Amino acid sequence: FGSVFSQNEDDKHPLLTDRFIIGAGWYFPNRDIKFGIEGNATIEDIEDLEDIDFDETLGLSKGDNTFNFNFFWRFSRNKFWSVRGEYFKVGSTRNVTLDEEIEWEDITYPVGGEAEVSFGVGLYRVFFGRVISTGQKHELGGGLGIHGLNVKASVEGQGFIGDESAGINRSDVEAFLPLPNIGFWYIWAPTDRWAFSANVDWFGIKIDSISGGLWNISPGVTFQIIKNLAVNANYEFLNFNANIDETDFRGSFDLTFNGPSIRVIGNF
Repeated sequence: FGSVFSQNEDDKHPLLTDRFIIGAGWYFPNRDIKFGIEGNATIEDIEDLEDIDFDETLGLSKGDNTFNFNFFWRFSRNKFWSVRGEYFKVGSTRNVTLDEEIEWEDITYPVGGEAEVSFGVGLYRVFFGRVISTGQKHELGGGLGIHGLNVKASVEGQGFIGDESAGINRSDVEAFLPLPNIGFWYIWAPTDRWAFSANVDWFGIKIDSISGGLWNISPGVTFQIIKNLAVNANYEFLNFNANIDETDFRGSFDLTFNGPSIRVIGNF
């Protein structure tokens, strides 16, 4: 194809030079969704809860395609400092016949009962970083960020408290967790058209009312089609887990998403 850029760009790939990089596309994750909810529990009890597997026990699909958006801005004059953001959302609702008894906030839903189950997860990520090392064909950086995780789940059906019927009961929980993290990225661009990248975010915490952690790992490749337009393919692995003892969410969750993403990128 020849070179996309003039010599005054030093023949670098745009991922190494451009101030604004904006991507939009689709994420195709397999998922593993587990919740454990207890109506009257301490944080120690919550850590021992047996989680409900929403995919296996409740028969929800293990795959879900979702829109994905991200941006990157080198805001300092020397292009060493940057901010990036990302957003995606997944969810599912299904009517099922329970093959196993489940307990949710002190309500028991028996085997053979009809229930409507649902969950939703929204992820908001903001990350501030600084270049550690840069050259003609590479860039290494690190920084601090925050993942805002909005999690909700519900079960509705004929419930029991002990041997007594609780009638048609709806049990639902929702929580928003701001999870700070440290992260690093690396870009290697052997030509001004091809670039290979990897991002890693990690976080772990344990305080009085919450313990948990996250991993966000994303290797990928970008091909520059023309000067301001590229395509990108990544493999995205995300895991979030927490034990929570709060008024509106007393329980635990373990959420894993992994699969490819494809984006169209505008850079300038």
